[in-house]
Amino acid sequence: MKRILIEKIVVTVVLTAWWIFLPMVGYDANDYRNADVLEHLGYMVSHANVWHLLGNLFVLWLFRNNLYLLPSLLIGFLCSLLPATGLWPMGMTVGFSGVLFAIAGIKWGAYCRSFVLAGRWFEREALWEFSMKAVPFALIGIIIPHINWCLHLYCLLAGFVYGRYNK
Repeated sequence: MKRILIEKIVVTVVLTAWWIFLPMVGYDANDYRNADVLEHLGYMVSHANVWHLLGNLFVLWLFRNNLYLLPSLLIGFLCSLLPATGLWPMGMTVGFSGVLFAIAGIKWGAYCRSFVLAGRWFEREALWEFSMKAVPFALIGIIIPHINWCLHLYCLLAGFVYGRYNK
């Protein structure tokens, strides 16, 4: 439990310090072919405004137990390299939400994996629960302007696969 608290504090300090002292860095979601690695690494620590930062920190602090921070950061980076599209032009993608969706996906995958010993029926029920409770949070971004819903969905699903099949 102590490690989780330390991780949350470190992430909070890094994200807040970046927002206060450093410039916003992100990548153009509409031009994924010209990927600058630093922009794809920096997008996770940059935020568009204080409300964006506070919203992501709020969700971070809601998570309990293991955060799976390292695999979630890797998933957030790798998924940022995939093409993204939306109803409106997305512009620059910034924020920690991709990592948060990866954390949620890993947690749901681990939850579903826990039912394998109980039998396939329970695993299907857990997968249905994931599909009805978690996936809609990623898909709602389709109708909200300036939200990279593709990144959210990619991170959630990649996190789920990681959590479900990683021992």
